[in-house]
Amino acid sequence: MVDVRLVPLRDAHVPDVLAVMADPDVLRFTRTPHVVTEDWVRGWVARFDGRDRLAWAVVDPHDTFLGYAVTGPVDHEGGEVELGYAVAPSARRRGVATAALLAMARWAFEEAALQRVTALVSTGNPASSAVARRAGFTLEGVLRSVHHRDDERVDLECWSLLPHELAAT
Repeated sequence: MVDVRLVPLRDAHVPDVLAVMADPDVLRFTRTPHVVTEDWVRGWVARFDGRDRLAWAVVDPHDTFLGYAVTGPVDHEGGEVELGYAVAPSARRRGVATAALLAMARWAFEEAALQRVTALVSTGNPASSAVARRAGFTLEGVLRSVHHRDDERVDLECWSLLPHELAAT
């Protein structure tokens, strides 16, 4: 598997995040607004407080930016979190997304002591479904007509992973 590290997402990463978020596939499959500006990305990065919402830059051993990885709100009481990721076009099809998703799952289970992680994937995004499958996640089903962005509603696959399943990957 490709060697990646998760480092805290900082203002210095904003230009790289902006470039990834402007990619048509990222726009199509994430909650990113159709028009992304640097100011919007700066505000988005600032929302991640390091406790209830976390964000990382996905980097290679030379600190080259490959993408970003984020959590939804961490449910510390319930022991759950949703994980998300986006990979730069130049880093795709190399295992970066799978490695990032596994790194986030390790963080969730080993550092945050959570008991369940999920990944919500557009039904129209088979590449991301394959990432979840390769990372050992189980497809639980489809959430129909989930609010996605603005007034757009889409169907999302719900993939989950439990701590003992991570150990098996």
